[in-house]
Amino acid sequence: MAKKANLGSAWPVIDSGEFRHTIFLMEPTIESDPIAGAIGKYALVNPPVTAQVKIDYMRGAEVFKSGQDISQVFVNMTGWFRAQFNPGCHVQTNDGDEFIVQYVENVKRMNTYMVLSCIGFGLND
Repeated sequence: MAKKANLGSAWPVIDSGEFRHTIFLMEPTIESDPIAGAIGKYALVNPPVTAQVKIDYMRGAEVFKSGQDISQVFVNMTGWFRAQFNPGCHVQTNDGDEFIVQYVENVKRMNTYMVLSCIGFGLND
């Protein structure tokens, strides 16, 4: 009788003990200012949509735009799959840092866990 080769588990494997950060989904809102008029901003969605993630800092870059020196931080956030997190959405960490999701990887297209490739803006210290 022939032995079957052990090709490993078909399910993606992840260490959920590394999910130490909470992220919150944000949505665009309009606020009014007496001088500037309508201002587009982002606020936390209500009711809150959260995910526990691991954050891996990939790289940082200094970018010069319109005479301004801007720091950009690129990170990957890995957590259990949530369909609400899509490319282009904004997320905020529990310490107030904000990120724009550039790409969502649905690992093996099995809706088990996701990797959000994000770019940070603001202080993000």
